[in-house]
Amino acid sequence: METNEKQITLQVSPKIRYILLIGIFLCSLLGCGDSPDIKRGKELAAKGDTDAAVKAFQEAINHDGSRAEAFYQIGLIYVEMVDENPSGTDYRNDAKEALSWALDMAPRRAPRRAEISLTLGTLYWLDNQKSLALRQFNQLLEKSPPHDIIFKIAGLTGDAYYVQRLRTEGSDDYEQTFTEKGDIMTFTAKYNDDYSPAISPDGKWVAFASNRLQNAELYLIDLTNRSLRQLTHTDELDEYMPAFSPDGKSLAFVTERTRGGVMLPPVQASGSDPSRASIYFMDIDGRNQRPLVDADGADRAPVFSSDGQKIAFESKAPTQEVPSTPGSTENNDTLEIYVIDIDGSDKTQLTHNDVDDGHPTWSPNGKQIAFSSMVEDIYQIFIIDAAGGTAKQLTFSDASHYHPTFSSDGKRIIYVSNAHNHYTLWMMNTDGTNKTQLTNHIGAHFEPSLSRDGKKIVFSSDRSDHMRIYLMDLAQPVQKEKLKARLVGF
Repeated sequence: METNEKQITLQVSPKIRYILLIGIFLCSLLGCGDSPDIKRGKELAAKGDTDAAVKAFQEAINHDGSRAEAFYQIGLIYVEMVDENPSGTDYRNDAKEALSWALDMAPRRAPRRAEISLTLGTLYWLDNQKSLALRQFNQLLEKSPPHDIIFKIAGLTGDAYYVQRLRTEGSDDYEQTFTEKGDIMTFTAKYNDDYSPAISPDGKWVAFASNRLQNAELYLIDLTNRSLRQLTHTDELDEYMPAFSPDGKSLAFVTERTRGGVMLPPVQASGSDPSRASIYFMDIDGRNQRPLVDADGADRAPVFSSDGQKIAFESKAPTQEVPSTPGSTENNDTLEIYVIDIDGSDKTQLTHNDVDDGHPTWSPNGKQIAFSSMVEDIYQIFIIDAAGGTAKQLTFSDASHYHPTFSSDGKRIIYVSNAHNHYTLWMMNTDGTNKTQLTNHIGAHFEPSLSRDGKKIVFSSDRSDHMRIYLMDLAQPVQKEKLKARLVGF
């Protein structure tokens, strides 16, 4: 959203304040719809003309007494400015001021009041004004708030759903994990990170990478009996980024020669990285390993189409003998998104940018692909038709966004964001609206993978010191009483 930098000051005289209070009383009795000024302000805000929108809302305040709604809409504009410019202190203060006015003026039983209180409480929470935030949240929870209010408070203050750590290791602090033969699965504590999780379509298995043997190998854990199987045994190679086929019978994965030391892939790879990586297939038992295609660059982040006939992946663009010009779409040091048949034929380049594009994900109907792309040194999430075309940008804030994955119904996207300088899981509609935080726990959260039935998300996190694999149960949202107990601890 384009805005100028001048601060818009809200001044309400005692006389106007008296008129507003009378208007509030009448509207609480008779009910009021949006005034012409409110409607005009919303239309201008939707077009991105925020200055004109604020003026329209101020007209509503000064002339027709549309009170709480006008202040609320002004507050939302400033909140969006805060999202796009987190360091904008003036925007934060203006948002709080406008929302405080809106809350004071909203009738106690007005449906909008809960939204205003939640938005104001969220601003306080993000500014580390915990006592002010908790006052808003506790007042909401004392009543019977809608589920989405509970959900948003839960995701802002911790986990929105029940989360458990998968017992992928044999630490003395946890139950031992056993191999299929009944032996305790041992590992070297120094090399103790698990990452790159992928959940099987039926939700019964999780494949993941681990450097417990000093190089990255792939493992498979049974969620029913906790048995663990090592799938790869290659001392000189690192294998990671597994992806299940739709029928759950095979895995695609990335392999590259080990660089020594502990292998942990970056949040998003760079095309300038000189490493070489290839995509391989194997059966779910680790047998029948074979390459997708002979690669002379770096192919990573494979994902199957819903029919299992194609793979989307990120790869360094092929070398082109073209002059380097400003705005050129041919850059040998960038990653692009490709689509290829599973037999290695019909390789098609989907994106043609002068920046890195990565971590593609197919929509359930196979018609669209979401991915991350760098915009002015910040990663944003885009969506593009699987057949090609112009990509649509879904995120626009100053935070970077990574690892998109579609929900099972294709209506939402789960992703990673470092909003508020913290890597957490988020969810949004596929048009980029209704962004909601799913986790806000100590540590970073990466690589969400969603089961086909939409009931489970696995992800990696270092919330327990080392990177570990966690499972979020979407059938078990945090309930109001547990959330109230959580807030007592702050």
